[in-house]
Amino acid sequence: MVPYYGGHGSKQFIRGKPIRWRYKVWVETTKKGYIEWFEPYQGSTTIISEKYRPLGLGASVVLQFADIIQSQCENAPFHIFCDNFFTSLPLLAELTSRGLKCSGPLRENILPDWPLEKSSLFKKKSRGSFDYLLEENQNNIVCKWNDNSVVTIASNLTSPFPTQQVKRFSQKEKKMIHVEQPCLIKQYNENMGGVDRADQNISLYRVGISGKKWYFCLFSHALDMAEQNAWQLHKHSGGKMDHLRFRRCIAAGFLETYKKETKRGPSKPGKYLHYESRYDRMDHLVNYQEKQTRCAFCHKQAVFRFQKYDVALHPIMCFLSYHTKN
Repeated sequence: MVPYYGGHGSKQFIRGKPIRWRYKVWVETTKKGYIEWFEPYQGSTTIISEKYRPLGLGASVVLQFADIIQSQCENAPFHIFCDNFFTSLPLLAELTSRGLKCSGPLRENILPDWPLEKSSLFKKKSRGSFDYLLEENQNNIVCKWNDNSVVTIASNLTSPFPTQQVKRFSQKEKKMIHVEQPCLIKQYNENMGGVDRADQNISLYRVGISGKKWYFCLFSHALDMAEQNAWQLHKHSGGKMDHLRFRRCIAAGFLETYKKETKRGPSKPGKYLHYESRYDRMDHLVNYQEKQTRCAFCHKQAVFRFQKYDVALHPIMCFLSYHTKN
C-alpha cells in the first residue's frame, strides 16, 4: 500500500487500516519478501488481458504473473500461494493445465455445490477435524479444517495427507494440546506472508521526502521496493547488516558519490568520512601523483592517491590496514 492524501481517481479509502488513504499495488513476492512483480491497481481501468476477464479480477492478476514467470523459466516447478481474494477453482484448473501448483483459502460464498458440510455446522466438531473432496478430472481439492475457526483451503495438489500434530492452546483445558493438521494447511502457513513482510520492511523506513505531484509517492515507493529487494539479496548472500544499517550504507554511498564541492578552505576531515566506501571492496583504484601528500593511515608522505575517495595511501604498507575494520 502506498500512502497518498491528495486527489486522484485511483486512490482508495479503507476504514480501519493503518494506511486508510492510499494507492493499491498488486504484488507477488517470495516467502521471504523479495518482490518479483507488481502492478498498480487502477480500478475499472486496470489493464487485464481479454482472455482472463471471464475468470475475474483476482484470477487475472495471478495469471498475468504466471505468464511472466513462465516466460522466464518455462518448466520450473513453481507453487503459487495466494489469499482468498484471488483463489478460485477456475484459477486452479487453468494453472493445472499450465503445470503450475497453486494453493489458497477459499471464500465461503464461492464454494461450489459440493457435499461439504457448511462452516456453521463444521465448527461444532472437535478441534483438528478436517474433511476434503476431490474434483473429478481436475485434481482440485477443497479441504476444511477446524481450528479456532473453520479454514477452507483449495489446491491443485492431490491429497491433504500426510497430517501432522501441531500445538494449540485450549481455553477449555487451560493447557497446550496436540491438534491434527493437514499438510495443505502446513504448506500454506509456511509459504504465505511474503507480501506482508515486504510491506512491513518498506513501511519501517520510507523515503521521507514528499512531493505535490500525484505520482511522486509511487516513484518513492518504487525506490523503497528496490532497496528492500537489495537488502533481501544481501541477507541471502550471507550479509549480516540489518535493514536500517543497509539503508544508511546506501545513503552514505550516494552522498559520497554525488557530493558537491564546497568553497571553504581546507579543514580537518570528519571521523566517519568514507566510512562505508572504505570497506565495500569495490573500485579502489590508485593513481600516481607528483606532489607528496600525507597518507590517510600512517600520516607519512605518500605519492599514491586513491581515486575513489581522494586520499593518499601507501599501496603496500597501508592499503590492507586502511580497508580492514578493526
